Amino acid sequence: MPLGPPPMGKKEEGSFVVTYKEGGTRWKADWTDEESTENGETRVKTVLKGQGMRYPYANDTKWESVSVWKTGPSSFTPVESSTEVRDMRDKLVMTDKTTVDEKTGSVSFERTDYENSETVTKTYEADGDLLIVDGLVLALRSLPFGSDETVKARFLTGEPELYNVEFKQRGIEKIDTPGGEVECYKVELVPKLGVLNVFKVFFPKTYLWFTVAPPHRWVRYEGLENGRGSPEVIMQAVSFNGSAD
Repeated sequence: MPLGPPPMGKKEEGSFVVTYKEGGTRWKADWTDEESTENGETRVKTVLKGQGMRYPYANDTKWESVSVWKTGPSSFTPVESSTEVRDMRDKLVMTDKTTVDEKTGSVSFERTDYENSETVTKTYEADGDLLIVDGLVLALRSLPFGSDETVKARFLTGEPELYNVEFKQRGIEKIDTPGGEVECYKVELVPKLGVLNVFKVFFPKTYLWFTVAPPHRWVRYEGLENGRGSPEVIMQAVSFNGSAD
C-alpha cells in the first residue's frame, strides 16, 4: 500500500551537507520541492543540485537530479526521475533515468556511463508501494509518526536494485542543527533480503530523522551513501524554507 500525500508547502527549498561518518566533508547539495496541478492532477517536482566527492567517482563532480511524484487522494507515488552528472570541466560523465509504467506495473532504469561507453538497463515489477531515491525523504514525511506501525515498501536504489524494505520507528531523539536542538522521530530503514538475510551483517544500519513538529521535515540520514560498496556517511540538513502559497 503506497504512502499518503506528505505534509508540505506549495514550494520548499533547503540544503544539506554530506560527511564521512568519521568526519570530513564529501559533498553539498541544494534542493527544491514544488507542487503543481494540471488537468486536475497534482504532481510534485523535486530538484537536487550537488557538488563534491560522491561514490562511485574518484574526483569531484557536479550533478542535478529531478524527480516527479503524483499525489492522489490517499497516495504519493513516483512517476519518473533523471540524473545528469558532469565533471568539473562540465564534461558529461553519466546519465540515468527511472520511469514508472502504471499500465504494465513495471519500473525501468537506464544508466549510461560516458567515460566507459557502457549502458545498463533493468526492468522490475513495481506495485503501488514503490519508492525511489529521489524524493524519498519527502515521501517519508507521511509515515505514521508516533505509532508502532511498520511500513513496508519496495525501494529502487541507485545501484540499481529493487529491495523489499521496512520502515520502523525507533523513538524520539534530539538532533543538533544549525538552528538549535530539534526533537526528531528516528526511523530505521530495514532491508528484507529473503534467503540473503544471513548477509545482513554486511549492510550497516540505516537511519533517518524527521522533526516531531509538522511538516515532519527531514533532518538527518546515516547509512550507505549510494548503495552497496559506497562509504557510510552522515547527511545533515543545514537549511529549510517552506511556503504554503
